[in-house]
Amino acid sequence: MSIPVTNQVKNQEIRQLTELLSLLHIALKNIRFYPAGHEVVKTRTAAAHRILTRLLSKRKILLFGIARDTITFEENPLGEDSIACTSFAQTLSRHEIGSLTFSSGVSQHSLFLFLKTVGVLPEHRNESRSLEQELSSLNISHIQIETVDYSYFDQIENKPAGDIQADPITWLSFANKLTSGMLGHASNNLDNISNKLTTPEGLAAALNSHAHTQPGIIQDYSRLLDQVLQQSSQENPSLSSFGGKELNKILTSLNPKLRSQFLNATLERCDKNLELTDPEEILGKFSDSLVLDMLQQVNKKGSTVSPALLNLIEKISHIRFNPDSGSTSTMSKREISNLLEPEKYDQYVGKNYHQTLSQLSNVKAAGHSPPPGFPMEQHLATLGDDHLNRQIVRATLIFMEETEGVTDYTEFANRLMEFTLELPETGSFDLLLSIAKSLIRHASKKRSAATRGAAAECLKELTDSDFLDRVHSALQGASDPEKQIATSFLMLLGPDILDQMIKIFYMQQHVSENDPLVTVFKKFRVETLTRIFKILPKENVARIQKLLLLVQYLGTQGTARLLHALLDHDDIDIRSQVLDLLLPLEDEEAFATLESMLASKNSLLVESAIERCNLHKPPACVPNLLQLLEYQFIKESAIERNRKLFLVLGRIGDNRALPALEKIAFSKWLFHRQAVATMKRVLFYSLKGYHPKDRLDLVQKGLQSKDEEIRKICSTL
Repeated sequence: MSIPVTNQVKNQEIRQLTELLSLLHIALKNIRFYPAGHEVVKTRTAAAHRILTRLLSKRKILLFGIARDTITFEENPLGEDSIACTSFAQTLSRHEIGSLTFSSGVSQHSLFLFLKTVGVLPEHRNESRSLEQELSSLNISHIQIETVDYSYFDQIENKPAGDIQADPITWLSFANKLTSGMLGHASNNLDNISNKLTTPEGLAAALNSHAHTQPGIIQDYSRLLDQVLQQSSQENPSLSSFGGKELNKILTSLNPKLRSQFLNATLERCDKNLELTDPEEILGKFSDSLVLDMLQQVNKKGSTVSPALLNLIEKISHIRFNPDSGSTSTMSKREISNLLEPEKYDQYVGKNYHQTLSQLSNVKAAGHSPPPGFPMEQHLATLGDDHLNRQIVRATLIFMEETEGVTDYTEFANRLMEFTLELPETGSFDLLLSIAKSLIRHASKKRSAATRGAAAECLKELTDSDFLDRVHSALQGASDPEKQIATSFLMLLGPDILDQMIKIFYMQQHVSENDPLVTVFKKFRVETLTRIFKILPKENVARIQKLLLLVQYLGTQGTARLLHALLDHDDIDIRSQVLDLLLPLEDEEAFATLESMLASKNSLLVESAIERCNLHKPPACVPNLLQLLEYQFIKESAIERNRKLFLVLGRIGDNRALPALEKIAFSKWLFHRQAVATMKRVLFYSLKGYHPKDRLDLVQKGLQSKDEEIRKICSTL
């Protein structure tokens, strides 16, 4: 009889799976950025492997489904609100991976090889081997993938032009086709479509609300766009009342994430239908803002550059200057070419397009030259992608500062966050600091409660643990000034991010005291210590050790009473670590614990206690140390312990130890003579730790020793 899985257990498993996907994305990102042997790569891969192994210990197989930017497990979407999970899904989707399976026995090295392989984008791969073949050659049998067969979606492309449906395409029939059976409408009855869907904006609103649950809607959109493009080439204008203006309204009204997907599909279909039609009929009616979105999508995501797009760019780059309007020429061909990273031309533009592109580049554009005296060279210098993004962010912040309406503010905020979430990788920490200051002010000062709420939602994205981890990762190679600015950014977010930052601290193999994380913890010392001691009893040994290291960095003042609870911890290393924190405070509980460890029958406890005495030199423990001395040297282990105790007692320098040392120094023993002789030399060497007056008698006796080494040691004291 199977035991039903409770909702609580199920939710816990979903949280763990989401954490796994986030860790896999972080590991993949670092594998792309750092060389294979780098410590960050090892740490991040190990963190992902630990949770994967833990999950596989409960389930022999983990099977994930991938659909565009969503990963599912047993029909449950994972990490829909997590940037890391979404990014990992998008990476797998670019390889057309439809499912990913992990089975028991996967090794950390196998996981590294898999992430390294899928981290290479499809356009950069060796075309002679498929992804499946490359993974197969790595012999990582515990990780399997299945790719998606898109042949069904491509069937309409492969049909002759005459086979395409020739029925007139009106806006209403387009809305019906796109929404039938997907957004809650009947498939064959136009009357069932809401009146709101008869407008582009209405359809976009429906897509914004429902498209995330219908991944196939992008494919249907692509097929319908094929039909629109191919029928637009026919000479009968009555066939279509749907074109670039309507499409522009749809795309402009979509949320940023969905707009990016639809834009990418639009560019792909225009490229595919280039030989049959002129996409300029569609693309030429796009607004300037939508064109800029396309340019940045091409530049940021490395999309294939189509001739149709370049034709459009050629025309946009020569926007006419109107002297009467007081405006200036906003773009030029050279400016746009900067956006498209011309050094990657050969990578993105195929040979078949070269002739077409050459013709396009020679087209004489309409318009006027820039006005006399216009500083063109200075203007061009500001059009790098990074600089342009920074300018867009600053302009957006100005608009948000002056906007009170929640609709407009939210639209600006969405655009702002699109750019903001990419800033850590570019090192733009100064801009992050400005954004955080503005949002914090808006969240408290805006007149409208709804607008304040929109600003607060943006702040949540800045305080998300995945984003904060990206900020911290970007600091690995940052300069000292950049680290200072990033630290100011983290401090500005306040103590609310401490829980997320402690999690990041966990994930690092070693964090130095100069790390920006620790600087922020010191800024909020009381709040950090409060959180540490709240979670300490619930954590495992490894995490307790890291938290105690953080306590050491923050200073132990006021923590003694809270640390006492760990003095009897089962783990010797934790007990020793707590003693190292408390003994410098001359804490009585710590001294009592150390004395009990020295008197223990457990040899490991005794050795650890001796090390603590060597480190902290507590005079109170001298009697306990003397109890450990051996006067008969039957076992060599006793001789070895005596040598260690002599040095520890010498570091303490308490004269109560000298009578016992003198007794051992002049005792005679027939066995292990060489080892005993070495032990006695160490004894006399340790005398340098005592006051000269106290050791004088023993030193003089040493000068009369038959052992030449002992005489030499004593002559230097």
